[in-house]
Amino acid sequence: MEAMVSQDIILTHQEYKKIARLVYDRFGIHLGDKKESLVSNRLRKVLQAGGFATFDKYYQHLITDRSGKALDVLINKISTNLTFFGREAEHFLYLKDTVIPAFLASGVFKSDKKLRIWCAGCSTGEEAYTLAISAREALRQARADIDFAVLATDISGRALAVAEKGIYNAENVEKMDRAWLKKYYSKTDGDTFAVNREIREKVLFRRLNLMRPEFPFKNRFHVIFCRNVMIYFDQKTRQELTVKFHKYIHDEGYLFIGHSESLGRDNAYFSYVKPAVYKRSKG
Repeated sequence: MEAMVSQDIILTHQEYKKIARLVYDRFGIHLGDKKESLVSNRLRKVLQAGGFATFDKYYQHLITDRSGKALDVLINKISTNLTFFGREAEHFLYLKDTVIPAFLASGVFKSDKKLRIWCAGCSTGEEAYTLAISAREALRQARADIDFAVLATDISGRALAVAEKGIYNAENVEKMDRAWLKKYYSKTDGDTFAVNREIREKVLFRRLNLMRPEFPFKNRFHVIFCRNVMIYFDQKTRQELTVKFHKYIHDEGYLFIGHSESLGRDNAYFSYVKPAVYKRSKG
């Protein structure tokens, strides 16, 4: 009977606007006016489990819960963690074949022999592990005595829990380079594949809200991947994030974004290199 009542709960436009504003203020995600049914469907079970009779009562719980757990559940339900190995694969090839060799040739690692990559919005980890493999392949091919590390961050605790395990089903890895799959993954019981230890040890997963005014980083990154994340932000938030990326990226660093994204024509912080690839401007 309780489940039937929950199914009948209606999300009013006013309630939706309050929840959407909270999501924007806390996480920078711009839901817009066309996501009411999505929000309603994704949160209905949360209301049922918590015994909330209306979305307004659920909203009041969100803004008064000091533990932060309610907001964690909200963002885990709202955020979309859709990714797979091999997504926009040309970026990884460009990193391996062009960007890292250019770093090595220009003497970027003279004083600090460590390549640092930040995977912002790493979702369930596929991109972060592929970045680690790309770095490993490039450095080995060049026989460079350079270490590397990948910091992978996301707002979703649920996605990070999957990422840290490093175990993926066959469907997820089907578009991955076959040689890399054989070299860096091990077949497990059932139809799953586990990331090998040598790659897992190079990736550090941490929870991070990109809306923070400052990031807790001591060193700047040579490469930042933030793909298909800014599409959820409005123009103001994208501009603010671009400024922060400029601050935390190396003078010769590269920023990779999604092919459906753009930094805008008035961007003064990064110079266009090729579709969805930018290099830090000196300004």
